Amino acid sequence: MLARELGLLYIDTGSMYRAVALAVLESSVNADDDIAVGSLASRVDIELAGDPDSMRVTLEGDDVTDRIRDEDVTHTSSIISTIPAVRRAMVKRQRELGQRGAVMNGRDIGTVVFPDATVKFFLTADLKERAERRLAEEREYNPSATYEETLADIKDRDQRDTTRVDSPLVAADDAVVIDSSGQSIEEVFQRMMTFVRAKADSVDG
Repeated sequence: MLARELGLLYIDTGSMYRAVALAVLESSVNADDDIAVGSLASRVDIELAGDPDSMRVTLEGDDVTDRIRDEDVTHTSSIISTIPAVRRAMVKRQRELGQRGAVMNGRDIGTVVFPDATVKFFLTADLKERAERRLAEEREYNPSATYEETLADIKDRDQRDTTRVDSPLVAADDAVVIDSSGQSIEEVFQRMMTFVRAKADSVDG
């Protein structure tokens, strides 16, 4: 919604890690082999294209937008995304993509990828509410997904991301923290746009 309103490229960095995970699954590389996975991440061709409402993800020229949402890719992505070499490879690509201006979504954008970004948001919400939102998304791809499994997966991912040595999940010192618990998407969007407009006015002034 921000990207559409501001006329900017939208980059969902999580999709890039999912694409690497799919590349691992489709190769002979073991997901536990950090060196091999890092090498693969540095050479696979991943592209993001389309407008914010219909972004498509390609891996080696093949459209994998739907495939990367499958359960096996999700699980593998959470493992390989903690590998420093993978993160370095993806950060390099994300910086290249975002140089011309973009709205980027990811867990280390404001601290690692673009620490000098004009506006940074750190979105959070009640854990149970996050699980309910994620479950609604997952059931579009996996009808058998359960709330208990989704909640456990979020807890595990948060633990991995906040304790990893390379690019841990943490709010940047200058990030605007927004707790979206009990709020609609539109309400959160309007709050964010208020900050964006205020920042634009201060820069123009």
